[in-house]
Amino acid sequence: MASTFGPRLWRRSAASVPAARSLGRRMTWHAAAALLAFAALQIWLVTSAVAAGAPSALIVVALIMLVALALPIARMTERHWYHLSRQALASRGLHARFRRDTRRLWAAALVLPFLWVSGAMAATDAIAAIVR
Repeated sequence: MASTFGPRLWRRSAASVPAARSLGRRMTWHAAAALLAFAALQIWLVTSAVAAGAPSALIVVALIMLVALALPIARMTERHWYHLSRQALASRGLHARFRRDTRRLWAAALVLPFLWVSGAMAATDAIAAIVR
């Protein structure tokens, strides 16, 4: 017999887990957005470094780093989640791994440009000091 008072508050149903197929599409979005953020941050940092006196070859190195390192890593992460979403069933563990991978992807996209540009500037200063 149906209750006229609505659902009972003490017997809550378990929260549903989103479909695993959506994880592949969501990771594609995260990888693309993180790659755009990485590239924009890298362009801004490199142009600021060149304006501050760093060699202009730093621009070429930045482009090589973007093409040789960032693009393949983002594509591998996206492809991994695309295949995983096609094969796996939705579970809490899968979603926890998804959240972990998105955190790692965004952390790398936002921190690595600062680390490598500051490292390149320090290396340039060290090489200039050795040459003098």
